[in-house]
Order: sequence, then structure tokens, then C-alpha cells
Amino acid sequence: MRIQNARQEIRNTLSFFSESFSRPSFKIFSCFIIGFIQLGKEVHTSSMVQSLAHSFLHRSLSSFTRFLGQNLWAMEELTQSALDQFFQTLRIRVRDVVFLIVDDTLVQKTGKKIPGCGWHKDHAQNMANVFGHQWVLSALLHKDFLLPLWAKLYHPKGVRGGGPFETKIALAQKIIRALVLPIPCKLYVLADSWYWAKTLANACRRCGYHMISQLKSNSVLWIDEKKTSVKSLLNLTSSYREVSLFVYGRTKTLRIARFMGDIKGLGKVAVVVVKEKRKKPTYLVCTNIHLAAIDIIKYYAKRWKIEQMIKDLKQRLGFGDYQVRDLQAIERHVALVLLSYFVLILLKILQWLKDKKRCLDLSIRRLAFQVRNNILLENISVTLNAMRIRFKQSILDTYLGQLWA
Repeated sequence: MRIQNARQEIRNTLSFFSESFSRPSFKIFSCFIIGFIQLGKEVHTSSMVQSLAHSFLHRSLSSFTRFLGQNLWAMEELTQSALDQFFQTLRIRVRDVVFLIVDDTLVQKTGKKIPGCGWHKDHAQNMANVFGHQWVLSALLHKDFLLPLWAKLYHPKGVRGGGPFETKIALAQKIIRALVLPIPCKLYVLADSWYWAKTLANACRRCGYHMISQLKSNSVLWIDEKKTSVKSLLNLTSSYREVSLFVYGRTKTLRIARFMGDIKGLGKVAVVVVKEKRKKPTYLVCTNIHLAAIDIIKYYAKRWKIEQMIKDLKQRLGFGDYQVRDLQAIERHVALVLLSYFVLILLKILQWLKDKKRCLDLSIRRLAFQVRNNILLENISVTLNAMRIRFKQSILDTYLGQLWA
């Protein structure tokens, strides 16, 4: 499927951020976004930036490094601009339901002098120790379209160069407090059991949001003024019913039960126990006590979309391929990668508005492929031994010239 008017739509999307930069900085910003989409994981970021510096702007590499580490521009302002554009394009209204998904990911590093690097437990590798950065990511979901918002760097105590120590729960609270919705619609915060905490749930309530998460198997709550372990809810067989739900991309047959309970320091919550054959039971908790059990399960299942986003960020857009030793430059690199993802998502939304049947299956990989082959460049040749890139400039120079006009 060939994307129509994509060149013009990407130019319009990038121009939406022009007021946040001076004219020279906006040119460098555009080069970063286009470079991440064009090259992704094919080369290291430093090689990509160097090729852009010489090919398009005829500037030294230091101009790009200063843009990351020294130039005055606010990441928060760019994120808010992307959020406003996301709401406007999808025409989100007051009664619509949106989801704020919070998760974390590891980026393995080898440089001992990179600020904020430390040893972390990797749950994907059986709790193996991994040296690198851990990022707390957040994204806003509406109608299967995911907008990446912020990436906060988490580091263990005692790590140098990463700033004051903050827990992942504290970072998630910062994300929730920083969120300014253009329209006050219904919002649910989705997070796994590692982020379930009374402090975070109360922070959501103070902002007018609800939270859906997962309880650990050793959790307790008060039911009918009796202290009850969530494991003991499995014995109440008469409370369970069998349902068929389409979750995680396929139809599943589940046995579910819904209970009302109290958690000290938080108040009333709804707990849904989910049983599936040959799997351990799942205990979901929701601060909206009026939400039906099936809706709680369906809403929580939407959390997996951030896992796919993290995979695309790492494999397609160079999320962890920064090679700088300045903390602000690292954070800005990550923020620009998130904005590159947003540009592709907005391109998908605009195509979906034209043809709602054909565009939902467009993946980030296919969108980036369309940009690479049909929009910006006719040819990219890579000399791997020297890690140098030669662009055929006839199309891209004209395109960037129109963008910066």
C-alpha cells in the first residue's frame, strides 16, 4: 500500500514544532527526525548525524552536538505540542476514553563513563544483571494509536551523573502530574504489578484519573471488614463465570470473578481474578469500583501495546544508540526518537482518516519503509568499513528546502 501525500503531511507535522526553535535549530531538529526515520538501526547515530551535518547543512558535527547538549529548547514544550496535535487530529472529545500506559525498558551500555549507567535486573533474562540505562516510558493510547510522551531515566542509588535518586514510582508520579490534557476526557492509567502502589493510585485520583494494575499474589485487602489474601479468592468457586474475550490479538476462554474490597490508605477498589488454562491466575485491581469486570480485563490488555512500541523504538528508530557523555544530550536524543515515532503515528492516523479499513494494519516498520523508499530518498549507499553514508541529494535537499522555507 502506497501512502498518499505523505511528503506533504510529514512536512506539515514537522512545521508544527517550528515555533519551539530558532530557524537554524529547527533545521537541525528536522534533520534529526528525518535521520532517525530514514536510517533507524542501520548505522550508529553518530555516523548518521555526521552525514547529515556535511550533506545538507554544510555544518560541522559540533553544531549537532551543541543542539543536543547546549542549545535552548524545551522537551516538555515539544511533547505538549505533539499531544495537542494528537488530540486535534483524532478529534478526541470529553466523553472519550484514553489510556496512559507506563512501563520501563533497559538499554545495555558498555561505557563506564556514561552518566546514569548502573546495574539493573533484567526481567526478560531471568533477572540477570545488565549494565546500562533504565528508562521509565509513558504513552497515551486512543483507538489503537499510541503517542509516546516522556522517557524518565531511572538509576540505582549511588550512580554518578544521573542526578538525585528517585524511585520508579516517583518518576511515574512526575509523568502523571506533568500530563496536561487538551480536553478533560476520561483517562485510565495502566501499569503492571511493579508500579502498583498506593502513592501512585492516590496521585491518579488527585488528578481525576483512574488506575488499573495487577496485584502480586501475596497482596491482601479487606473484604467485609476481614483481612483477605488475594490467593484465597481462588477458593470462592461459586463466584466465577466463564467468558470468551478477544484480548492480546486472539479470543480466549477465561474464568473470571469480581470482588469489592478496601485497601488501607487508598479506599475501595474492584479486584478481578482471571483464570486461564495452564496459566497462573491474574489479579487485576481497578480504582473505578463501577467498572465491569470484562471492561477491566479489556482495558488492562491494552497495556501490551507499549511493549510493541518499545520494540519499534529500539529496532527501527535507534532508541538506545546514543554515544554521548552528557546527561542532557542523552535525554534529548531519547526525546527526539519519541518524536520520530510520533511523526510516523500521525502519518498513520492521517491515512486512517482517509481509509479506515486499510490503514490499521500499517506497522511502524512499513511506515518507515514507505518514508525511506517512496518519499524522501531515491537511493542510500552505505560504506560499512568506514561507516560513511552518501546520499543522493536531489530529492532530499529539495524536500528540506521546502520544509525550511
